[in-house]
Amino acid sequence: MKKTTKNGTEWTVRDGYENIPDMFNPDDFLSDLNGQDHVLVKENRVRSVISMPGSDISENGIYIKYFKRGGCRDYIKHLFVPTKARTEWEVGNALLTKDINTALPLAILEGKRRLLIVTETVTNSKELMEFCQFNYEGSMSEEKESEKRTLLDKLAVFIRDIHEKGFCHYDLHAGNILIRFKKEQNVADYDLYLMDLHRVKVFKSISSNKRIFNLAQIFNSLSSIMTKTDKLDFIRSYGSNVFGNITDENELVRQIDEQSAGIRSIHYRSRLKRCLKESSVFSRKTITNIKMFFRKGYDADSLHELIEKHNSALANSDSVVIMKRDSKTALTRHTFKDKTVQNVVVKQYRVGCPGCLVKNIFRGSAGKKAWVAGNGLRVYGLNTPLPLALVEKKISGITTGSYVIMEEVKDSLEMDRYILKNFGNRKDIKKKMVLISNFAKTLAGLHNHNIFHHDLKTCNIMVKEKGKSFDFTFLDFDKVSFNEEITVRKRVKNLIQINLSTPRLFTLADRLRLLKEYLDLCGIINEKKNILREIVNLSKTEKILYVSSQGDVTEDW
Repeated sequence: MKKTTKNGTEWTVRDGYENIPDMFNPDDFLSDLNGQDHVLVKENRVRSVISMPGSDISENGIYIKYFKRGGCRDYIKHLFVPTKARTEWEVGNALLTKDINTALPLAILEGKRRLLIVTETVTNSKELMEFCQFNYEGSMSEEKESEKRTLLDKLAVFIRDIHEKGFCHYDLHAGNILIRFKKEQNVADYDLYLMDLHRVKVFKSISSNKRIFNLAQIFNSLSSIMTKTDKLDFIRSYGSNVFGNITDENELVRQIDEQSAGIRSIHYRSRLKRCLKESSVFSRKTITNIKMFFRKGYDADSLHELIEKHNSALANSDSVVIMKRDSKTALTRHTFKDKTVQNVVVKQYRVGCPGCLVKNIFRGSAGKKAWVAGNGLRVYGLNTPLPLALVEKKISGITTGSYVIMEEVKDSLEMDRYILKNFGNRKDIKKKMVLISNFAKTLAGLHNHNIFHHDLKTCNIMVKEKGKSFDFTFLDFDKVSFNEEITVRKRVKNLIQINLSTPRLFTLADRLRLLKEYLDLCGIINEKKNILREIVNLSKTEKILYVSSQGDVTEDW
């Protein structure tokens, strides 16, 4: 390793890579990339990550992490503790000396305003989380099941080796592990690499609490592919002899799952309102009494034009564009020139009285609630129309009107209409059973995340066939609340809403099957009699009401 000074800043450089300081000016780093082949992998207020394939520095290509200093406080802090760039440099080199795979560190710079680390690219690799979700979610062949078991076994041994050599990664999720294929996508021959090292610490030995915490992070990040059996096998491959007094494998899995649920809850809460901040995904802009929050990658001016088109359509009573119009909301549909989004819906939330204006000061507009809820549901892995932007009109800082622009749901039908269209004869019984099972899982997932939809009728749920299974997309998400305790009363309310809006083509046996599967997935099957009694007593005084292609339909029980 060599230290060298260039343009008044000090670099630490690996032997053989002494030309790196000549290639970058840290004070104008991003401008230096103009004209060079590069990809901006990630960018936020804290750092930028750039990939440069096959450069003069390395034929494998390089990764550059460009950290921004946080001001005087951050500068003083790093007089006593290493910077993120320094930590990645030292940990990366330490891992390699212990024969643990990671990206080769090439150089770091620690300037007064900028921090920068250059590493070699790990070629022919993918994030482990992305690879697993793509290959091992849902039903699989025996060959795929065998592949998954082998990979999880190898991952357990890899993490055990990291721990045994004294390293603890405090952000050890599957997105920070790469799977590198020795031959092109050959799942029989690969290695695992540990990445994002600025949160790694080195200890003489790793305690059982730290081991359980790391495994909880892994279980959480791979929760969509890991069964209870997978977790037990993982513990056996890792070795259950290092957890102190805890020797029972089922108890170990229970404790790891408990911590995993806590990690997941913290993660969800932290991401819930990111859509209102400048981040790697979202941006915001103010244009003369108009405040906009929107997804990066979409042009603010084009989104604002959609609001003008919406207002024009309402003024001209354009029935081709207008989808719905009442005293509280108005919806219009528009074409949108984008690679992934063809049609969008603009939903306007009207302010009907002076009292509503006052409420907007304290609780925020209905549009803002819908924007947060729509993005929030997606954080929890639940489907909504993709929210593209929130636009709020303000006078003296008070919101007088709000609009949410979202992608139109494609290739889907409202659940009530889907049932009418597809379950009119007995030939579709198997298909109906799959729909019931998939919907029970979706509804249980909603409630198990402490999310409550105040208007959960079947006309507010879109159904899309996905191979031999179904996806469900929630509409009217301005009526969604988070972090609520889902009491028996709330469960009953949602179940009644579904019950009273589902056509009678769904038989009593179908409805009981849905209830049983839902309660089982929520872990409250012992409450079945009480909940069923409540549903029957409150439903029998009402008629079934749903929406068909001919309009509203009512049916007697």
